[in-house]
Amino acid sequence: MTAQFAPNTDHLDTGRSDDDLVDALLRGTDAQFDIAATVIYRRHSPAVLRFASMIASSREIALDATQEAFVWLTASGEQGGARKFDASRGSLAALLCGVARNHVLRLQTADARFVLADDDSALDGMLEAQDLEAMPTGFEALEQTQRSRALLDAVAQLPYEFREAIVLVELEGMSYEAAAAVIGCPIGTIRSRLSRAKARLKDGLTELFTPHTGNSA
Repeated sequence: MTAQFAPNTDHLDTGRSDDDLVDALLRGTDAQFDIAATVIYRRHSPAVLRFASMIASSREIALDATQEAFVWLTASGEQGGARKFDASRGSLAALLCGVARNHVLRLQTADARFVLADDDSALDGMLEAQDLEAMPTGFEALEQTQRSRALLDAVAQLPYEFREAIVLVELEGMSYEAAAAVIGCPIGTIRSRLSRAKARLKDGLTELFTPHTGNSA
C-alpha cells in the first residue's frame, strides 16, 4: 500500500518518534499507515528537498527525487523502504536523503552533474590559521537575508562532493556519521570534504567582499 499524503496535519499526533511512525507503516491499519506516512512526510520533506535542491542541476530533479524518497519509503512488500530502516544504523532523515541523492545521480546525465573536486591539498593549511566564522569585511554589514543568500550562492559554486558534505552537516545539522551514511563514504572523508568546503567558501566570500581598485588616471 502507498500512502496518500494529507495536505494538513494539524489534527495528527506529530509528537511520535520516527521509530513509532515507521512501525505504523509496517504493522498499522490502513488509517494508521496513512497518518504515519503523512507525519513523516511533513516532518522530513523540507530537509530532503533542501538537500536535493543543493545537489541537483534543476528544481524539477530535486522535487522528483524528494517525492521518490517518500514513495520508496511507503511502498508495500519487500520493496518498501520502511523495512530497511534501522535506527541503530542512522536516522530516518539520513536514510531519506540518501535515497533522494541516489535518485538525483540516476536522473542527471554525466554532463549535467556538477564537476567533482580535484585534490586541493593547498587548502588544508588554510584551516589551521583561519576560521570560517571570521568572515571578510563587509559580510557582517549585510542584512541576514542577504548574508544567507550570499552564503547559499557560494555553496552552490562548490564542487559536487564538497557541496553535499557541507549541506548535510552545516545546513541540515547532521552528524558526521549520518552524513557519511547518506553519501556512502568513511567518516574521515566527510571531515576532509567539509574542511575543504569551508576553506573554499571563505576564500570565495573573501574575494566577493574584497574591494578591487583599478588603475588611477
